[in-house]
Amino acid sequence: MALMRLIHILAGIFWVGATLFLAGFLVPAIQAVGPSARAVMSQLMQQRRLQLWINVAMTLTILAGFVLFAMDSRAAGGGFGRSRMGITLSIGALLAIAAAGVGGAVGKRTGQKLGELAQRMDEAQRTGAAPPADLVAQAAPLQAKLAGALKIMSWLLVLSAATMAVARYL
Repeated sequence: MALMRLIHILAGIFWVGATLFLAGFLVPAIQAVGPSARAVMSQLMQQRRLQLWINVAMTLTILAGFVLFAMDSRAAGGGFGRSRMGITLSIGALLAIAAAGVGGAVGKRTGQKLGELAQRMDEAQRTGAAPPADLVAQAAPLQAKLAGALKIMSWLLVLSAATMAVARYL
């Protein structure tokens, strides 16, 4: 139980924190700076593999949460899911799963498309030219879509974390 809680909490902290940082600070800064911020995003996503680590944290958080819920249900003889705490934790779990769904449905594909555009821009810039205007134009709506998905995920994850934090006291 202690190990599962540790995994659930630490992975959840990383998942929520990374999502809030991306949504509230990094993506808006990159949108403001424009194509010159591409190197930072490339370093984060390709070399540092931030998206992989976020996905690992998300998966560990959700799986450990299911294990914890099952352990609590078994200990309570099956009635845990009908208790106030069980219902509140279930709501939090659904919010986190919804955030994962938004990330998978919108964030992953959009991020991949942006990565492909960034590689094409890098290839064009190796000759010393500015990023092609058509590629920059294609990136803008994708960045806006990613920013929107991250905002939705942020709200879902903050609400999920809030329900988890107060569930014991209801």
